[in-house]
This record gives sequence, structure tokens and C-alpha cells, in this order.
Amino acid sequence: MGKKIYLISSKGGSGKSTVAVGLASALSEMNKKVLLIDADEGARCLDSLLKVSEKTCFDLGDVLLGRCELADAVITVPNIKNAVVLPSPFDPEPLDFNLLSDFIDSASADYDYVILDTKGQLPPKKLLNLSKDALFISVTTPDPIAVKNTGILNAKLYENDIKARLIINRFKKKNPKSVGNIDDIIDASAARLIGIVPEDKKLSFEKGILKDGVAANAIYRIAARISQKDIPLPKIKDIL
Repeated sequence: MGKKIYLISSKGGSGKSTVAVGLASALSEMNKKVLLIDADEGARCLDSLLKVSEKTCFDLGDVLLGRCELADAVITVPNIKNAVVLPSPFDPEPLDFNLLSDFIDSASADYDYVILDTKGQLPPKKLLNLSKDALFISVTTPDPIAVKNTGILNAKLYENDIKARLIINRFKKKNPKSVGNIDDIIDASAARLIGIVPEDKKLSFEKGILKDGVAANAIYRIAARISQKDIPLPKIKDIL
């Protein structure tokens, strides 16, 4: 049975989808078989990030409603032999998370990792419909509103026996809009840190492959921690 990773955020614009693609790319390069699911109905950004939009025929909604099999809907990603992406529905109608949870449980039998990129600002009660035997990762920027809302979300999950981990994305050492230092962000976010991804305008994907750079290296380290490798958390001077 593969490992399930749910990427969540308290608001849009956290860079969650970029992190999702980055983790899928990094894990696939570790020879792990990865299913990347876009659950942001109506948005469909993952297939765009991976530049496979023109290959889309079926989507997650079709699979959940039994209109096709998973194998018919997933799209292989050029140059990433171990990863496939399942696009989100065009229909903006909210997904049934009970059906989604059952589907992920079933699909995880055929993959080393199933990465679910959820819609930003989902209410906690909806996330609680997902199976709890997964790694929930909150992605936040250092923005005060994002951090505050992330703390509210993670606290609600904790009340329901879900201990989310935290990725601080687009971090800058000198950022006047930041909550404060990293310790302040972690405390306010109410989650244990799993990684910091620094702001990096050079972050890019070439046919799905995560290119070198400080942000790319940070995502590779997070992927290594997820795969149970002993990678220490970075010091500020090491990531900037």
C-alpha cells in the first residue's frame, strides 16, 4: 500500500500546486511510482504546470462517477517515467470527498505515493472526510493572514487527531510582510515543520523535471524526508 500525501492550504496563492508538482517530480526521480491528483475542481492547474493539458480527455470527476477507469484518465508526464497526473474536473461543482477518499485508498495499492493537491480554503470538515492514515501537509507563505488561517486550520485538524506538517513556501530572510522569524511562523501555524522553500524566481519545470536552484533543492530535501531519509531541517543561512 502506497503512502498518501494531502497538500492543503488555508487560502489560495500559497504555491501549493507548485509544491505538489515539485514533490511528484522529486519522488519519481527516486524511482517511486507517483499518482498526482488535482482536486481543485474548475481550476485545472496541474496539467498546465506539467504542460500536458492538450492530452486531457477524462478527469477526476469522470473516474469518481464511474464514467471511465483510472488508467483511461491519467496522463503520463514527459521525461518523468514514474509519475502520472489525474486532472481536476472542468465542472466547478464541489467534489464528493467521501468518494474521493475511497478512490485514493484504492489507488494507493498501485502507487508508492498518491499526492492530492486540494483546493485552497477548503473547510476543515471537508478534509475530515478523507482517510486519516495519510500525511497532511499545510503549505503557507509567511504572509500574516495566511499564517493565521493556517493555524486555525491545523488546530481544527489536530482536534480530530490529525497532526499536519508544515511547509513554509516562498520564504525570504528579509520580508517586511512576514509574520516574523521561522519560529514565529511555526508557532502561529500550529504544525511541525517539514521544510522551507525559499523564494526563487528561477524555479521552473522543464517537461515536468524540477530544475536546479535553491527552491528546487529545498523541494528535493522535503521529498527525501517524506521518503523517510534522515535529512536535517535547514538553517536560514543554508537556504538563502
